[in-house]
Amino acid sequence: MGDPSVLPMVYAEPSTRPEGFNTNSALVGARQPVTRCPPESDLGIVVELQCAGGPGSEHDETRLITRAWTKIPLFNEINSLLVGRYRLPLRTVPIKPFLPSNDLAQIPQYGQAEIYYRIVHSHEAGIHSTSTIADSNKETYSLAPQGGIVLQQVNVSPVMVLPPPSASPPLSLYHSRLDNYPMQGNPNLEPLVGFQVDRVKFAEPGEGKVRLSVYYASTGKVAQSGIGPVTCSTTAVRSNFKQGYHVFGQQEASFSDIQFQGDMMLIARFYLKKKPAGPDDVYFDNQEVSPYEDETLVAWTALPLVHTHLRDLTARSRVDYDPSHMRINTGTHTLKLFAPPTPEASRIPFEDVAYNREWKRYGRATLKINIFQGMARPGSLTPSELSSDGEDSIPEYAWLPLDRKRPPSEPYLPGDGFDVYIDGCRFLPDSVTFSKVAGRILDRRYEVYGKDIFTNVKLDSDIYNPIYEHKEEFRDSTIPPTSTLLLKIYTIDSFYKKLTVVGYATLNLFTETGTERQPTVDKAGIQISLNTGAHQLRLYSTGPNGVDPLSEGYLRNNNIRLIPCSSVLVRIAKVPKGPDGQPLESSKVPQSDWLRLGLWQPRPKYTDRIYYSMKCQPLKGENKLLHGMMKRPQISTRDAVAQHAQATTGFMKSDKNMEQYIKNQLTKSLDVRPLEQDLNLICQYNPKHGFKISIDSAVNLPWSNFTHGHICINPPGAFYLGAPHATYDKLVFTDSIDLRSTNTSPAWRDGFKHYPRRSYHRFLTAVIHLQEIFVSASKDNYKYGLLEQAWTVVQIFKENYTYTTSFQLPLFKGSPNQQFLKQLAREPCKEWMERNIRSHNIRLLEGSSLFVRICDARREDELVTDVPMNRLVDVNTDYIPRGLEEKYDREKPGRALSTLIPQGKTSETFIDNLATKFKSLVYKLYEEGNISK
Repeated sequence: MGDPSVLPMVYAEPSTRPEGFNTNSALVGARQPVTRCPPESDLGIVVELQCAGGPGSEHDETRLITRAWTKIPLFNEINSLLVGRYRLPLRTVPIKPFLPSNDLAQIPQYGQAEIYYRIVHSHEAGIHSTSTIADSNKETYSLAPQGGIVLQQVNVSPVMVLPPPSASPPLSLYHSRLDNYPMQGNPNLEPLVGFQVDRVKFAEPGEGKVRLSVYYASTGKVAQSGIGPVTCSTTAVRSNFKQGYHVFGQQEASFSDIQFQGDMMLIARFYLKKKPAGPDDVYFDNQEVSPYEDETLVAWTALPLVHTHLRDLTARSRVDYDPSHMRINTGTHTLKLFAPPTPEASRIPFEDVAYNREWKRYGRATLKINIFQGMARPGSLTPSELSSDGEDSIPEYAWLPLDRKRPPSEPYLPGDGFDVYIDGCRFLPDSVTFSKVAGRILDRRYEVYGKDIFTNVKLDSDIYNPIYEHKEEFRDSTIPPTSTLLLKIYTIDSFYKKLTVVGYATLNLFTETGTERQPTVDKAGIQISLNTGAHQLRLYSTGPNGVDPLSEGYLRNNNIRLIPCSSVLVRIAKVPKGPDGQPLESSKVPQSDWLRLGLWQPRPKYTDRIYYSMKCQPLKGENKLLHGMMKRPQISTRDAVAQHAQATTGFMKSDKNMEQYIKNQLTKSLDVRPLEQDLNLICQYNPKHGFKISIDSAVNLPWSNFTHGHICINPPGAFYLGAPHATYDKLVFTDSIDLRSTNTSPAWRDGFKHYPRRSYHRFLTAVIHLQEIFVSASKDNYKYGLLEQAWTVVQIFKENYTYTTSFQLPLFKGSPNQQFLKQLAREPCKEWMERNIRSHNIRLLEGSSLFVRICDARREDELVTDVPMNRLVDVNTDYIPRGLEEKYDREKPGRALSTLIPQGKTSETFIDNLATKFKSLVYKLYEEGNISK
C-alpha cells in the first residue's frame, strides 16, 4: 500500500544506559501517518535500516547501505489495531517483505539491534506528539506481540568495523581444517559468505583491479545469492608505494542467502591499465609505466569455494551440498596467478589447481584473499609480510673463509727486517672514485717507525675492487714488538667531490711466539715472531684517537662503525738474506733477480684462498649487501680519472699523466682536513629489502603519564587521510615500553620495525606520533585514555641511499594534518621543517626530542641499541633548530614508569595491556575522524 517513506537521517551515539555499554542508539523521533488502512491481520509495515560506514562503504563514508530490516505487525488475529509502545528485533538482510510476521523469528537477529516504536490511533496523535523520546525510557516499551522471539542459537552478529587486534592471528587459524567439523548451525539458513582482497604481488606496474565470480561448475553459470549474482570487483589501485605490490587494503564484499552447491568454483580475474596523471598525484621515483592503455585482463586464478575431505568425487555427486563432509573453504589463501585465457569453470579441476601444467604462470605473481563465513575477519592493520629475498647466503667468491692453522713460531730478531705488500681492496663503497692506500708503523704510544707507505693504483683495475700491487721494505732494527701497521684508504668522493678517507685498518706486525697475541709491552728480550702471511683486514669508519694505547684490536674493540663489506688485502713477508747473513734490499739487487731471490712475491688471486679472512666474516646483513655490490657495473680507474678530470683525448693516452693526476688529487695538504666516509652512501637502496626504523626514546616530555607512539610512512600518509585508507598502508606501533625509563624520558625496547618492498621516493618520510596515555583504577577494572600528543618527521633517503644513522628529532605540539603531509611529499624534510618553524605553522615542544634509528634493512647490525644510554654513539642532530642546541642537550628528571603501574598488575601483563589499549584508542579516534585533533 502506498509509496515507501524515507525518514530523516540521524546520527548514532553511544548508549547512556549502564547495560548498554559498547552499543549505540539512534533517536529518530519521526511520525508516519497511515491513512485508509484496512484492518487485516497479515498487514504490516516493512522497516529497512540503512547505515553509513562499515564494510561495503570503505571508499564512500556517506554511502548508506541496507544492514537490517523487520516487519511491524499492525493488527492481531481479530483485526484489532495493536496500539501501544513496542520493541522488535531487527533481522539480517535480505529483506523478505512477504514473510508472515510470525515467521520472523526464523531469521537471525542483526546483532542485538532492536527498533522501538509506537502505534496510536490517528485522533490521539496530538497527545503522543508531546511524549519525551529518550534512551532512558526503554523500559516503557514491551516486546511486540508477534515476531518478537529471538533465536539465540542461530544469532549472527552484523559485520561491524571493530578496533584491530594487537596482532593478526596466525594464518593457520583461517585455513580450512577438515577436523574442524561439524560446521555450526544450518548452512542453508541465510548463509553469509564474504571475500576480502588483500594484495596482488609481483604483477606488472599500472592501475589494477580484481574481479571475483563464483560459478556452478556443473552448469557454468554464476552462483546466485539473495541480492543477485555472486560477483564483485575491487576499486582500482596503483602499484606505487610498495614495489611489486597492488595493495587493495582488504576490500570486502559479502553475500547472503547463497544457493549452495558442492561444485562452486571461485574465479578471480586481475585487470591492469595505465592511469592518466592527476594534478594531486604523488609519484614515486623509478616507477615503471603500465604497458596497457585500456583495462586488460592479464591474469586469473581459481579456488574451489567448497571443501570436502572425500577424494575422487564425481561431478554429479558434488552438485548437492552435503554438510556432513563439505564446508566453505574459509581462510587466507595465497593463489598463483595464470596468464589468460580463463578456462570455463567446468574445466577447472577441484584438486591441485596450483599445479596444473596446462596453464602458463603469470610470472611469479600471486593473489592473497580471505574467505569468511558468518562474520568477517577483523581488519588486519599490522605490517605486511616480510620480504623473502633469498640472499642470506654469501655470493660465490665474495668472501672465502680461511684461518691460520698454526700461529707464527719462528723467532724474529732485531735487524731481520720484513716486507709489507698492499695488494688491493675489496667491495669499497659506491661513493669511491680512484683511490690510494697510505700507511705507517706506530707503537702503542703512537711513535712512528720507518717510512710512510703511499701506493699507486692500477689504472685498469675496478674502482670498487682496486689493485695496488705495492711493496714497502722495512729494515729498521728498532721497530718495537707492540708495533701496529695503520692503513688509510683515500679517494675523491663522487658525491662531495672532495678528498675523503674511506676507512682505516690495523694489523699487528708481531705476535708472541707460538700464539696469535700481539705483545703489549716493549721490553727487551721478549720472544716475538713476525706476523707473516696474507691478511684480509676490515675497514672502519674512524681511526685511533691518539690517546688510548694503539693495538690491532683497537678499532674493533671500541665499537667504531665498520665500512660494510669493505676490506684491504695485505701481506707480511720475511726478507731473504744474502751470503753475509744480512737482509737483502731490492735497491741493491738487479730487478731481474727479485723474483728468484724472494725480493718480489707476486700478488695472489683472492680465489687462491690464501688470505686469513676470519676477522672479515660478513654479518648477516652484509651477505645481502654483497649481492647488491656484485651487481655494480665495473668502472676502471682510468675511466673514473677521465670523468673527474674531464680529460681530453691526449690526456687519456698518457698513463703517466693519469698517475700524476691521481697523486696530486689524493695528496693531503697541511691546511685541508679530508672528509670522513659518509656511511649512508655505501650501497644503493634496494626496494626488495626496504628499510627499518626504531623508535628508541623520547627526552623531556612535558607530561606525567605513560607514552606510546606509532609510525606512518608518507607518502602515502594513509592513516591521516581518514577511512578507509589506513588498511592500504598500515600503522606500526611501539609495543614494549621500558619501565626503567621515566615519564618525562620514556624508552621503548621494540627495536627495528621492517618496511620491505617500499618504492623509492626521494622525499619519503616517517611521521612519528607520540601520545600520552593515562591509566586509572576503578573498583572492578582499569580505565585507559589519551591525553597530550606530539609528533615529528624524518626523511628516509639521501640521494638513492637509505639514511643509516641515529637521529635526534625535535617534537612538535599536536598532530600532523593532510596539508603538511602533501608539502612533505614535495620537498626536503629539513627545509620544510625549518621554514614552518620560522613561520610558526608548527610549534616546537621546546626541549623535547625523540631518538630514532633509521637504516637500510641490510645494515641494522651496524647501529647499536640504547642510543641515549651510550654517549659514544654518533647521533645526527641536523634537525635540532639552530641556537636551541643547549635546551635539547639537558635532560629533566622524572618518575620511573615502574612506579606508575596500578596495583594488582604485573609488569609483563601491564606492558602488554598498555600496548593493546593504545592501539584500540588510536583506531577509535580514527573511526571517529578525530585523528588530527
